[in-house]
Amino acid sequence: MVATPSNSPSSRRFDGVRMRKQHGLSLVELMVAMALGLVISLAVLQVFISNKNTFLLQGAAGHLQENGRFALQYLAAELRPAGVGVGTRLDEEDICVVASNGTAAEWNSMNRPIWGKRNAAAGGLGAVGTDELSIFANDGCESFLTAGEILKPAQNANLKVTTYCPSMQKDHAVMVMDMEKAVVVRITNKPNSSGSGQVTLAHAAGNNDKNAKCGGFKFSDIQFTSPARVVGFAHKTFYVADTGRTSVAGQPVRALFVRDTAQVPVQTNEIIEGVESLRTSFGVASGNSVGVQTYLSPAEVEAANRWSDVRTVKIDLLLVSEERVSGARDQAVQFGGATVAADGRLRQVFSTVVALRNRID
Repeated sequence: MVATPSNSPSSRRFDGVRMRKQHGLSLVELMVAMALGLVISLAVLQVFISNKNTFLLQGAAGHLQENGRFALQYLAAELRPAGVGVGTRLDEEDICVVASNGTAAEWNSMNRPIWGKRNAAAGGLGAVGTDELSIFANDGCESFLTAGEILKPAQNANLKVTTYCPSMQKDHAVMVMDMEKAVVVRITNKPNSSGSGQVTLAHAAGNNDKNAKCGGFKFSDIQFTSPARVVGFAHKTFYVADTGRTSVAGQPVRALFVRDTAQVPVQTNEIIEGVESLRTSFGVASGNSVGVQTYLSPAEVEAANRWSDVRTVKIDLLLVSEERVSGARDQAVQFGGATVAADGRLRQVFSTVVALRNRID
């Protein structure tokens, strides 16, 4: 066998082929690979960003849905009993508020089961451009004042009533009324809740408002015509206002509030945040009919003095997310007859109609 010399032409050709196989990628091939990798990376990144934005948008929408449903359910439950148990309709001047630390101006409309107003300027409970909605209803408990009881401005009152009612709690207000007048006093003791025998409601003279305006009667030795009822009541105002907090986006946070004037002193509580505005309209009937004929704004009902004809209430709530989300960047929402300017936060309108039970039945 004859060995082929290492420097022979065939050996050199073999070594050249072997060397070319070991050269690796060329510059063009490397650039093509990098470009393909970059395209794939951008596609994956785009999918990730899209999924993240979708997740944030769905999270914000779900939060709005939860808050919106809760707010509507809460308002509906509070509004339905408006006016329940109010057996006597008294003129405003015949209601005397003698409980100090109360707000007489807010009690002047107790003869209205429901009423509202729009805040056209600063100074109201709610934010400018939003509505306030108030209700009045007594507890429906049949309790009566015993004969001969007298209220005097400078003397402690120990009102004897026939029945204990759940609303007869310390620091709550109760109304004593006959067919001609009504007096609102503050309970300063803890009444007996056993339900047997007479129940005493103490009202300390130090809690009397000596400057109380009692309209057609003087706050002096007030006597009541039998049978005089003693009722606890709910007198609440719902409104939207700033909370004093700011969101992560740096925007003021608004919330739905309730102001309970049956508590003495008045209690205000935040119900749910993220409610940007509240608008109301009132379904009114003609005369003694039950069916709603038209819906009017609070100002229109007030101008026509038709609060007693209100049968239903339409509530519109505008809710807004706390954070900015990309899907809401150019969102245009119609609310209250106007377009709400987009600011990157998600908004949604929630609406419902509430029938007043005492007006429909």
